[in-house]
Amino acid sequence: MALKRRTKVSTNFSMSSMTDIVFLLLIFFMITSTMIHPNAIKLVIPRKATTQVEVDKFLNVRVDASGNYYVNGRGMTSNDIESQLQAALATNDNIYVKLTAEKDATTGAVALVLDIAETNGVKVALDIK
Repeated sequence: MALKRRTKVSTNFSMSSMTDIVFLLLIFFMITSTMIHPNAIKLVIPRKATTQVEVDKFLNVRVDASGNYYVNGRGMTSNDIESQLQAALATNDNIYVKLTAEKDATTGAVALVLDIAETNGVKVALDIK
């Protein structure tokens, strides 16, 4: 005696619900990725120098490839740079930092000098060799 099933199992698979979920996730990630703002240093690079800037004093800071700091030709640590900058600011308000970085200098070492200058309110002229 052979029994037959009354209901037949369907082997078809509907992808419509899967594509809806994928599109919703895509829209969600696109919206959230535009809301994220990375922390970056804003650099204003002039297009063409038309006038000369009169500066009373430059503080020459050089960063070499091995991460050593030199202020006006003397080797210093990162803590000494800030004290040297504050001492120069005490004598003259119109001071600039001329930051010279070698080509292979690390970004962190250069960013440290930029951060020190920014916290003390000193403008920086960047020279990359």
